[in-house]
Amino acid sequence: MYFKVNCEEIESYEDFIEVFNTAMIIGVGGKWNGSLDAFNDYLSWPEPNPYLLIIKGSMQCKKVLNYKYTEHHEKNLWSTIQEIISDNAEWVTVEYR
Repeated sequence: MYFKVNCEEIESYEDFIEVFNTAMIIGVGGKWNGSLDAFNDYLSWPEPNPYLLIIKGSMQCKKVLNYKYTEHHEKNLWSTIQEIISDNAEWVTVEYR
């Protein structure tokens, strides 16, 4: 099983949330509001596990999400999202395109 998230035209974090909701999260029974803790949880929802997550437009993600999520985060938002995905390697294999 795979999910393909097209981020080529995102302009904001809100756009990123919407494309993830449309491509994956709504289909597995959720609606993501942007919480990074919830994003972490959603990555383990799809059945069967493991699955492939294809993120098309990863360079656009890097460009648009190149800021700190909150003052308490050390890394920019895109790096944090990539780290969350990596932490879920048991459930998801990711291809950045």
